[in-house]
Amino acid sequence: MLNAQVIEVERKSLLPFVKFIGFASIFISMVFTAAPLNAGGGSHGPGPQHGSPELMHQGGHHDGNFYGVENLAYYGDWDSNRVFVINVDDMSLLKTVSDTGDGPYGVDQEGGATAYALTRKTESVTVIENYFIENIGKIYLDHKPRSTNFNADTGFSLVSGADKVMTSLIKVKSDKITKVFGIDELVQPHDYGGSLATGHPLWVDNTHFFMLDRPARQIQLWSRRHGLLSVLNTPTSVHHVFQSPLKGFDDIYYAVVEGNREELLSPSILRFKIRQGRIVATGESVLSEYAPFLLNPAEMGSHHADFHPDGVHIYVGSAEGHVFVVNKNSMNIVTMIDTGKGSGHTTFVPGHDRAFVTNHNDTYMTVINTIDHSWLMNIEVADSASSEYKSQAHTSAVSPDSNYFYSAASHDGVFFEIDVENLWVSHRLNLETEIGEDVNILMGSFIWAGEGDGM
Repeated sequence: MLNAQVIEVERKSLLPFVKFIGFASIFISMVFTAAPLNAGGGSHGPGPQHGSPELMHQGGHHDGNFYGVENLAYYGDWDSNRVFVINVDDMSLLKTVSDTGDGPYGVDQEGGATAYALTRKTESVTVIENYFIENIGKIYLDHKPRSTNFNADTGFSLVSGADKVMTSLIKVKSDKITKVFGIDELVQPHDYGGSLATGHPLWVDNTHFFMLDRPARQIQLWSRRHGLLSVLNTPTSVHHVFQSPLKGFDDIYYAVVEGNREELLSPSILRFKIRQGRIVATGESVLSEYAPFLLNPAEMGSHHADFHPDGVHIYVGSAEGHVFVVNKNSMNIVTMIDTGKGSGHTTFVPGHDRAFVTNHNDTYMTVINTIDHSWLMNIEVADSASSEYKSQAHTSAVSPDSNYFYSAASHDGVFFEIDVENLWVSHRLNLETEIGEDVNILMGSFIWAGEGDGM
């Protein structure tokens, strides 16, 4: 078993607590209660969130904000230390939150009141208060942050490590770190998917969670009270773990195995269960085996998968330019769809029987007919593309009425809207033009006033 340790730490509350009291007709009365900053080292909905990690931590509902804007998008600027907050309804830049720390990548919603800007180049997360949309301070970590998973039942959020196989447990109401799990040691993974030490964390229930050790190629089951419980060795590193939206399958999990080009190891979807406190593999779908004479593992690599609304079919993209459709029951590949280079996230629009595929290293998105899993069309969204950078963002969303799809051409610094019915880019917001500087928006979150969720 992995030589892991549980590191318990005592931390004071790090951040000012901002509370809106009320306002008269011509002035605003505010009360701010601040806790001292500590220089220490070191998604929404009921219950633990299952499914796509981007679905888990990138969407949320809110009770309004000072600006009266109903629908918002938060995107971090990877090449700077700021977060852009966009008025989705007006397709305008509402506010820029500065001094976040270097390299804000994801901006995860933590229960509605706050968002955490995950500054992957610094050992901290920056807390953004959602009513006034202000930077209210940093939470200092023992590792650089990778991503989070919020548990609405307990109010705890998991923050996984970008440079170390560690996970910090934060009480979101007080922004206090209560425990840190894992090994305080720098690591360098070598599989497809880059240098991040862990994958996306995921709560199993209110006390158990998964930590994905990418260099060791392991899925680890942890208890926040008792430490490491079980380890499942995987063919290569795992990006994230997700579940079917169908009821009655709560004990079955699926993992995206990323692949390794140098070792000619194909990406795959791995199915597993937890039996008597142990992780047990129950099936695997190896993507290259669908067409072995056509598909070369030296060109493949996966980092994301999403469940079709039917709860049976899994859509998983691969870097060479395909989306594979896997039946979760048989673990057989039903079909393969031509997409674009760097094919990754798939965002479903059930009301229109369509899905939008993010091609991270191409200029266009691919639209799929989800009734028969067939290619429908490509939509140009980016001016340029390269294997050296992400041309399209990880974060996308569908409006609450399902009529509009939103995402970003990352390297161009453009936030865009697609009319789902007519399948054309209906609006663009060029952030580089707005602020007069280069912008690289890779990942973030959405807050909706309606019934929709961010994707």
